[in-house]
Amino acid sequence: MTNTPATQGDAPEWNRTGHDFSQRQHLHYTGPIYDLHAHVTMTAPSDQAAGPAGGAGAAGSADSAARMLDIGQQYHVIQTVSMCPPQDIVPLRERLGDRIRFNGMINKKPEEPDSAAIDLVDRFLEAGIEIVKLWAAPRGRDRGLTLDPPWRIAALRHAIQAGIRIVMVHVGDPDRWFETVYTDSAKYGTKADQYIPLRRLMQEFSDCTWIGAHMGGSPENPEFLQELFESHPNFYVDTSATKWQVREISKRTNAIRALVTKFPDRFFWGTDLVTRHPLPEEHYESRYWCMRTLWESDWVGPSPIADPDHVPQPGEGPTPTLRGLALPTHLLQAVYTDNAVRLLQSRN
Repeated sequence: MTNTPATQGDAPEWNRTGHDFSQRQHLHYTGPIYDLHAHVTMTAPSDQAAGPAGGAGAAGSADSAARMLDIGQQYHVIQTVSMCPPQDIVPLRERLGDRIRFNGMINKKPEEPDSAAIDLVDRFLEAGIEIVKLWAAPRGRDRGLTLDPPWRIAALRHAIQAGIRIVMVHVGDPDRWFETVYTDSAKYGTKADQYIPLRRLMQEFSDCTWIGAHMGGSPENPEFLQELFESHPNFYVDTSATKWQVREISKRTNAIRALVTKFPDRFFWGTDLVTRHPLPEEHYESRYWCMRTLWESDWVGPSPIADPDHVPQPGEGPTPTLRGLALPTHLLQAVYTDNAVRLLQSRN
């Protein structure tokens, strides 16, 4: 199925091609879908347009969160796992019920004592999280944040002692960023360097399930992901970060399809959608539409979403080409449904 581009003009970021998202005839999967990676938060008019989201707690509004999940339901997404500040969890659960579950970030500010990370974990545990997240993108080094400092390992052990056995981790960023943003390898390391502490932690905490966010941070290199799967039986990935995955998976559909075929139980579907107070429904819909189109269809055409990291190739327009993987139904059931159900049921 090939689709031609529309005029870009002054179209919004979420639909530069003027696409009609109601055209869903190519989306054939009818089962329930789980979004294992999103940032559903309480919002307020004072929220930033970018950067860390949420934190308004009970004083904020759950309307944007409900709006996002309502759009998700139109795409068969029945449950979403959210990363949000601990104060947002109770009001979100009260509003959204069993449509939402929670993942807690293990973080602290540089000026805070090491004990602050454990205090944060306790707040998350009290609120009922089921997963913890270690965010350690290379840009975190600008504020001294790496994957495995002692304070973080202590907080991780604390969570594990409390019963947490699922750890999500963000280590890699797009290859493109190592050409444009992380040019100082003495400061940020190479992309390969990002995985050294991850391998060590996966071996040390071998009884935990480790989920590499954003296709393990390496959709550009399916051969590397295969090696990680083979070397670490407790390593899994989620598919989140729409612009990144559309741009890179579309360039190597055969290799990614072969990887999913070989390791069907190691993938969780996710979007990385973030609730923001002023965002319209079409913003959320663009991500759901693209992320289902990418995995289950043979649709080929310009992505509707603007992508600042896109470098047009000959014949391409200002947005990347979205080229669907057209996974067969039994693989979609694993990626969309069964793997998440198995993971989340293991917590009960």
